[in-house]
Amino acid sequence: MSVLVQPDGASMTSATRLPAATPFVWPDREAAFYAEHLAASNYVERVGGRLLELLGPQQQLLDIGAGSGILGRHLLMPCGQWTVVEPNAFMRSSIEQLAAQAPSVELSLHNGLWQDLPSLPITPTATVLCANIPVADGQALAFVQQVRPLATRTLVWNLPAQEGPRTYCLSGFLPPQLHRSDMTPGYQLTLAELPDRWQPDQIHFTDWAFSTLFASPDAALMHFMEKLGALDGAAQGLLERHLQDHLQKVPGGWLASAPKRAASLIWHA
Repeated sequence: MSVLVQPDGASMTSATRLPAATPFVWPDREAAFYAEHLAASNYVERVGGRLLELLGPQQQLLDIGAGSGILGRHLLMPCGQWTVVEPNAFMRSSIEQLAAQAPSVELSLHNGLWQDLPSLPITPTATVLCANIPVADGQALAFVQQVRPLATRTLVWNLPAQEGPRTYCLSGFLPPQLHRSDMTPGYQLTLAELPDRWQPDQIHFTDWAFSTLFASPDAALMHFMEKLGALDGAAQGLLERHLQDHLQKVPGGWLASAPKRAASLIWHA
């Protein structure tokens, strides 16, 4: 494996940076939780399997906002060229470890956000994958305009499509009274921002589930109370009853599972 780690876009001038809301980069602790439990879920099996059916194994892949890298690596040929842009340090470390397991993979790893793409030494690639990149309201068109020219054959943008919350990975396990989030499928919000000429050529949907195994019901309660913040007595009682009714006792612990649906928006060059 050959690895080229590029610097971030800190030197990018205001003239070249796209206007956007303050970019969000996960703290390492949250990134670690997400990466661990995403790997234990059926995400790669379902979503990765579907993309392999649609696209086939990739010799060259530009993976923007790659997260832990498990989806992009699943699509890559054993001796493929994998160019990755990822702003979170923990995730970049996971990507390096994943690539190290495949000595023939050529990894070029860049520290940056999608807004930093003009400042990064990246050339157009056959297939560009953008998996669950959060884009601020009003920025969907700017995002597609930025990344579509980088795909010489196919651009794939995966977005949440479940009719449910998108606030964090397990929010869909909770009732609306607790997560208190917009339930509009995320991909619909994106499509509404794109003019006709920038609409995707295809959209494919894949159901999967984000699952977390807790050591005990108390551990699950502590996790959700931390995510939800201060709760009054009624809300905490609702949470405790919901956990009693919906946590599944399985070998090794107590399972919380949030139903998900991925919308794979696809543009062809």
